[in-house]
Amino acid sequence: MIEVRDVTRQFGALAALSHASFTVEPGEIVALLGPNGAGKTTASRIIGGILAPSDGDVLVDGISVRADANAVRARCGFVTDQPSLYERMPLRRYLGFFARLYEVSDPDDRALELAKVLGLDDVLDTRLGAFSRGMRQKVAIARALVHDPPVLLLDEPATALDPEMAKTLRSFIVSLRARHRAILLTTHDLDEAQRIADRVVVLYRGRVVRVGATNEIRAVGQPRYTVTFAGDAAMALSALAKAGVRGEPAGASDGLLALRFATDDPRTTNTAVLRSLLDADIRVVTLAAEERSLEEAYMAILADVRT
Repeated sequence: MIEVRDVTRQFGALAALSHASFTVEPGEIVALLGPNGAGKTTASRIIGGILAPSDGDVLVDGISVRADANAVRARCGFVTDQPSLYERMPLRRYLGFFARLYEVSDPDDRALELAKVLGLDDVLDTRLGAFSRGMRQKVAIARALVHDPPVLLLDEPATALDPEMAKTLRSFIVSLRARHRAILLTTHDLDEAQRIADRVVVLYRGRVVRVGATNEIRAVGQPRYTVTFAGDAAMALSALAKAGVRGEPAGASDGLLALRFATDDPRTTNTAVLRSLLDADIRVVTLAAEERSLEEAYMAILADVRT
């Protein structure tokens, strides 16, 4: 488990983090989001025991980063977007080397086990300098897992990967969650976060401005609906206006038109909209709720805090 408790980090006069607090539970993936300079990497490094907080504290697996940073580092696996590898080393020796640093029992067996899990067992004796971008990222993940840590800190792990490799990586991250690890995913890829994150933490200028379940973050705001129909668009807009709704065009497809509207009372409004459209001889095909993407929700959050 990760507990970030009122953490502040100063670099001279600059507050990279300011009174930040959030948690990551075992068996949970939390996406840490925010624009460049928001404090995401600083937060990850403090959690991992690489950087000390100026104020506040972080508990990792119950251990204070202030009291014992070495013990915290031993409980974390860190994956960055640009993994630094010993390129002249074969994979088998590389993973075995780090397993020995962490005093893993049977380090060579552990290296083989991780290589098999990540589909690298056929290149165990190949030098890392010959590996592709995706293979290098797999090696970085294997290195982070070599001591079986309860906490994983992933900083833009899918950067520059092709879609197939990114999908494979996402599936693997989800499988790690099932093994009861606490996973903090720092990313600018909001589609990736939407797909795999259980909760979201949004940072802006060093402050935590929003924390919540991914679905809850996406649901915030006035509900929107789209009605598709066959008929005249002007008549449909007039029918919505008679129902007390302001509609706007939402495109056309397969000979059907669509209108979008928002309402705070869907049960009453949607009934009135359907009745008004039917009274106007408009053939309604569907009336469905629009689901806001995480990207839309994120941009709305930033727009709100900037005002």
